[in-house]
Amino acid sequence: MHSPDGSVIVAAMEEEAHNRARTVPRVRVGAIDDHPVVLRGLMAALVEVAPDISCDFRVASLRDVDWDRVTRPDVLLLDISLNDGSSPEDNVRELVARGHSVLLFTSEERPALLRRLITLGARGLVLKSDADEALADAIRSVSEGNFATSSHLAESLLCDDSLVATLSQREMEVLEALAAGVPKKAIGKTLPDQLSAYTVDTYFQRIAGRYAALGRPVTNIYGSLREATRDGHLDL
Repeated sequence: MHSPDGSVIVAAMEEEAHNRARTVPRVRVGAIDDHPVVLRGLMAALVEVAPDISCDFRVASLRDVDWDRVTRPDVLLLDISLNDGSSPEDNVRELVARGHSVLLFTSEERPALLRRLITLGARGLVLKSDADEALADAIRSVSEGNFATSSHLAESLLCDDSLVATLSQREMEVLEALAAGVPKKAIGKTLPDQLSAYTVDTYFQRIAGRYAALGRPVTNIYGSLREATRDGHLDL
């Protein structure tokens, strides 16, 4: 009895692999990103490392999606820095309200902003600098109903309390007024519940104390504004 030659074995292996591929459930993905080069790279990466994942549509803005005609994706990749005048918060709210599983796909590393988007319903975070395999794993995990991050850094940006100061609503209000150009002495008068200048100063002292506790001391109110912007509390 003769053993099969190499070509027969290779053909059999290829057929088996083809049959397995046909039986693997496919994960359907939509991508919203206004960087064409990134999108082309994403498509090439998924073809190479994740044949079980298919990208059904790629657009530069939510406004470009015809929701009545596109196939509903299992996971929707969202770049949070779209150059269309939209805000990341509004985009996540709209997609979550439509019932989509949103996976943030971004180069953004400001913890406060990323955490707001997770609070609004995004199902995970993939950093564009992370490996293609990590992206594929995160897509699969979110498609199965799980929360996913693509790396230790991505997880830290969402969970590490030492990376970002936690600010109260009132502290945010005085910072937002300062960012809008309101003089410090007049900030209290612009708030819904008018505050004295002394109370406003107390809030700024608390903010400075929070950053000092993180090893990021500030010397004046504008230093607090700078650090809050760095964290993603404000978008100036």
